[in-house]
Amino acid sequence: MQLTAGIALLGHGTVGEAVAQRLEQDAETIERRTGVRCVLRGIATRRSGDARALIDDPRVDIVIEAVGGTTDAAEYVERALDRGRHVITANKDLIATQGPRLIALAASRGVCLRYEAAACSAIPVVRTLHEALAGDHIYAVAGVLNGTTTAILSAMERGAEYDAALADVQRAGYAEADPSNDIESVDAAHKLALLLQLAFESAIISPRLRRSGISATTREDAERALSLGYRIRLVAGALRTPHGAFAEIAPVLVRQEHAFAKTSGVENVVRIDARDAGTLWLSGLGAGGAASASPILGDLITLLHAIAQHPEHGTALTPRFEPAIEIVPFFHRLSRHDALPQYPVWNDALFDERNFRHEHYATT
Repeated sequence: MQLTAGIALLGHGTVGEAVAQRLEQDAETIERRTGVRCVLRGIATRRSGDARALIDDPRVDIVIEAVGGTTDAAEYVERALDRGRHVITANKDLIATQGPRLIALAASRGVCLRYEAAACSAIPVVRTLHEALAGDHIYAVAGVLNGTTTAILSAMERGAEYDAALADVQRAGYAEADPSNDIESVDAAHKLALLLQLAFESAIISPRLRRSGISATTREDAERALSLGYRIRLVAGALRTPHGAFAEIAPVLVRQEHAFAKTSGVENVVRIDARDAGTLWLSGLGAGGAASASPILGDLITLLHAIAQHPEHGTALTPRFEPAIEIVPFFHRLSRHDALPQYPVWNDALFDERNFRHEHYATT
């Protein structure tokens, strides 16, 4: 008997439109790979007002949320989970601030909440943390997680003033009309919180993370750093300790030969340090419609495989979190360069596991 899965798509902006196109173009491929035929039951935009009716349609099995934000999207995702619909989302703001609650709801209803595209778009970091490294102990995560700030800092290295660099990035489509979420590191904090939920198996939300942005960084800072063999990059980092975790997001000095310093445009790069797997590096496009549609389709195929093979065990794909652990900032522990003392100097030696048993890393 042919299995069919009804899909509801919420949102038809950059990401939603790309997903709709992929669902149409790749319908045969999806069916061949999973044995399940996908039927798009409808598309609801933010303005159409029919999202609730679409979610409630008994023919809908999976809801793909591409509305964005934490108001309407939160209501729609909660409604879908509560009604027994599996949900796939690219909404990092939502998962970073309400993910533990929504994941618990999904588990209680026997459905899945998948969100690979919410972290770093095309980079499979969620799958790596939740599945590939599920049997390992992860003790550190760090990376350059926001392409907008990288583009601005790169332009200032080439001689542009901050305001001109920001305007150029906005014209290129890398930043919103209101760029505060990017330049004040809110976006990077959301991404880091989402990764730490999985890496440290804890109900960590982004408002608990200390962050600072690049609005105080000047062209002179960027050029001076370059002349000294560094680049300024907005780095998000976290270390697990026996007492809790260090975590922070801030602009730091990174040696030019380091992977963090080599980022450009919307590229993201993530470093994961695990007990058994060692150090893993993941990089790729961190933004864009196509870059987000790819992991959404990947989540869909994974979910369809689970539905086809073990429909009664769908929640095996849903992470479980312990209560939130203590989190304290740690970039103040990094050394400072004499010529640019306002910026910490990034040091990979922090990630040596032996350090975590040293009193220097005690959070009490």
